[in-house]
Amino acid sequence: MNAAFRLAAVTTLALVMTACVGPLDRPDEPEGPQVDPQAAAVVSLIDQARLAYEQGDYMGAIAAAERGLRIDRREPELYLVLAQSYFDLAQMEQARQFAEQGLRHSPPDSRLYQALEAVRGRAAQSTGTLRF
Repeated sequence: MNAAFRLAAVTTLALVMTACVGPLDRPDEPEGPQVDPQAAAVVSLIDQARLAYEQGDYMGAIAAAERGLRIDRREPELYLVLAQSYFDLAQMEQARQFAEQGLRHSPPDSRLYQALEAVRGRAAQSTGTLRF
């Protein structure tokens, strides 16, 4: 009986100690790619804004782009959607202002910069405020 009691005590102790260890770290197993939730939200809002714009829903495009700017004020794609939407709504001064803001955050040699510059130029020409 003494041997059976010892075996039960050792087994119980081993189970308790095993439960206290917790999960083992596995350094050789890579974790999944780290995704910045704010960046993912901005990309999603850019997609929503672009889709709304392409469907002619300029107010929806403006709303999605403005939500995106609340997360990232330096995303030039959002300024482009705003500038294009306001241009198509014949609100040229708004279009020009958003295009100029986007130009400040866009690399000068990018496609985005060229598109923003084109909207800014057309809007400025329409309002008679062409700047050189």
